Amino acid sequence: VAGTIGLAVIGPMIKYLGILLVGVTIVMIVMVLITAAICKVNPALMPKKFLDMSMIALTTTSSAIAFPTALKDTIEKFGVRRDIANFTMSVGMTMGSAGAAMSYVIMILFMQQASGVELPAIKLLVGIFLAVMLTLGTITVPGGSAVVATFLATSLGLPVESIALIIGVDWFAGMFRTFLNVNNDVIVSMLVANSVDALDRDLHY
Repeated sequence: VAGTIGLAVIGPMIKYLGILLVGVTIVMIVMVLITAAICKVNPALMPKKFLDMSMIALTTTSSAIAFPTALKDTIEKFGVRRDIANFTMSVGMTMGSAGAAMSYVIMILFMQQASGVELPAIKLLVGIFLAVMLTLGTITVPGGSAVVATFLATSLGLPVESIALIIGVDWFAGMFRTFLNVNNDVIVSMLVANSVDALDRDLHY
């Protein structure tokens, strides 16, 4: 991309990744603190418990590949009862995609600004709705966001050429998306387990 358009394009792509990183960090911190408060566990212990699944998520950018480790750790490290974890983690892998939804919305704003097209508020709302719906069935596929970006661009009337900028850094964006997707599934499992008294706090500690 830089060879075709020029080195000046690197700046906007780094900003795009930077916004994703900031978003993922904020959402993760807020979710951990709220979950720890609701489940009455120590939030300081949670980052270490997330480590193994996070490393797999970051290096493979696939929720499906990280799923076995995430499921095992949800049961053995976070103390979620097995039947609850089996259900919530399975549903979460295909439908609980906070990272993907956030990434696709940022993708729309990036394509809009990169192409100089001003979308009306109603189109932005449609774009947000489409971004959420498109997380279903695409998050388990590494590189699937290229198809999503094409669909969003054509649906919202954005120039397809702007997709080239996103594809150039999509692997790194996928790392952030998958990290949040996988960890979010564990957090949801903890909340569900807590609501039905199926969270083993002794095991968690």
